[in-house]
Amino acid sequence: MGFLYALEGIRVPLLDKLMGAVTFLGGEAVFIAVAIVVFWCVSKRDGYYIIAAGVGGTVVSQALKIGCMVPRPWVRDPAFTIVESARAGAGGYSFPSGHSQNCVVALGGLAGTVKKTWARAALWVLAALVCFSRMYLGVHTPADVAVGVAIGLALVFGLGALFARHGDEPRTVTAVYAVIGALALAAVLWGELRTWPADVDGENLAEFQKNSYTMLGLALAVLTAQPIEQRYVRFETKAPLWAQVLKCVLGLGLVMGLRAALKAPLNALFGGHMAANALRYYLMVLAAALLWPMTFKWFGKGCPMGKRGKKALKIILIVLLALAVLAGVACWAVRHDSSMPPRDFPEAENELITPLGVTMLSGHRAGGGIAPENTMMAFQNSAENADYQLDIFEFDVHLTADGVLVIIHDETLDRTSDAETVFGQTEVQVGDKTFDELRRLNMGAKFTAEDGSMPYADLHGDDVPDELRILSLDQALDYLESAGDFRYIIEIKNDGEKGYEAADKLYASLTDHGCLDRVVVGTFHNEVTAYLDETYPDMHRSAGVNEVVKFYFSALLGLDLDPAELHYTALQIPTTDYFVNLGTSRVVNYAHERDIAVQFWTINDEEEMARLQSIGADAVMTDVPDVGARALNQP
Repeated sequence: MGFLYALEGIRVPLLDKLMGAVTFLGGEAVFIAVAIVVFWCVSKRDGYYIIAAGVGGTVVSQALKIGCMVPRPWVRDPAFTIVESARAGAGGYSFPSGHSQNCVVALGGLAGTVKKTWARAALWVLAALVCFSRMYLGVHTPADVAVGVAIGLALVFGLGALFARHGDEPRTVTAVYAVIGALALAAVLWGELRTWPADVDGENLAEFQKNSYTMLGLALAVLTAQPIEQRYVRFETKAPLWAQVLKCVLGLGLVMGLRAALKAPLNALFGGHMAANALRYYLMVLAAALLWPMTFKWFGKGCPMGKRGKKALKIILIVLLALAVLAGVACWAVRHDSSMPPRDFPEAENELITPLGVTMLSGHRAGGGIAPENTMMAFQNSAENADYQLDIFEFDVHLTADGVLVIIHDETLDRTSDAETVFGQTEVQVGDKTFDELRRLNMGAKFTAEDGSMPYADLHGDDVPDELRILSLDQALDYLESAGDFRYIIEIKNDGEKGYEAADKLYASLTDHGCLDRVVVGTFHNEVTAYLDETYPDMHRSAGVNEVVKFYFSALLGLDLDPAELHYTALQIPTTDYFVNLGTSRVVNYAHERDIAVQFWTINDEEEMARLQSIGADAVMTDVPDVGARALNQP
């Protein structure tokens, strides 16, 4: 950790962005692109070698991750901070570094296929920079990176030597991928059949299972495709340079498009089971190894098509280049943080709009980073804590089978509770159990403390204290209304008819407790939004998804909005979670001009909280309100 603290001390915004861009080269998409381009344009043998190294390395590193269960650096040392933009790509356990292993395999493997010494050196330097970026960003320790690099190097040089001598022999490819397939199958069975300990992180386990199925699908696809390609397709890798470029651009578009397009339908077909990933990548590899290579004879001849055809092709390439430039400009526009100065709006009528420099502190899921989320323990900790004072409590509601509104974020119970132990099965829906049945659960069973421990994991049945049992909305409001004068952000999770029923019960409860005017209700379901507008016009609500999109582009382009269409009181939005940058002074100013408050979620980085306060944010929702109080200069 000492080395990471040293790197933390030299961080500057420009270097943060540069390292964020460099670390992308260790991602899955880059590895796939490199392996495919080598396979199509350099040699099939080298392509099979790089894919084998990547797939084998991923199986090994993922098994080590779930076997060792080493938490990320900021979990081990809560005082340590990371570059916040890297958090989204740093899920799962920390040891070893998958990005480091991937970049060594992809860039190191590519280096072995080029003849120029300077090009090989440049690729290895780039791989080293990717590995360094993982430590600079704060998402991996030197030990994580070192082991990831070691796995990558062992596979690059070990398999490299094997394929250099025997890679042109079909039996070599078959034997290597049979071994990798067997390892991947063993990983799949380990993930599915082992009884995992209570302290294993569910998200990490799911990531391990997903990757195991993915690697199994890749290995089986190569075992299927290699003999078929050798006998029937027999493509050549050579082609004129411009034809190679065209072949790769169009082919990668096909393969990556297929990878993206198959995700949703296969997940639906498999009912969300991880096996969908095996079939998705199996089909993707077949397309890359068999389908697209059927066109390579035409590319190898320089794409013969006559004068008119060549002219049409040039026009197509120019159009594609123009579209790429426009796409780049559009990406810059939606990601760019404008330098528009923040403005104060003392004339605002909306009580949720705060003076410039004042930002309300909201406990996301009642402060779920400090105590088990959405439990009475979390509510009490945040309402009675002497170190900070919440202005707003944020939480979510679901309907139970007997029509009680309970406070829980997920539709299912596995991530936070001991539902599998109590009910004997996984993926139990909140709406399938009565309130009394849900009260048997320990809602703090999966809570991880700052030191990495799980202090409530062993509590079951009668040993579970009331403050860790699931709460009804009425129970929470009874306590909160007696504990202080708070505002609330409440999200309705149900959709359709259940969403309407939840809205009815929510309105009745808020009215009974006399806090309707202090609540902003949100939902991701457009039909529930419409129902709220029609049935409860006196209920404050946040903008729906479609409304946020329209609002954002109106602000970006400087368009006006019809005030009659603004049925919402607040924008409750992330900053860059969905690619576009919503956390700008342009968005905040534009909203305040229209008497709309801006409340950001879920912000756990102290520097980002302070930045949002500086651009006029009205509220920041955070899992760690103690950090929020410090960042927002709360007395």
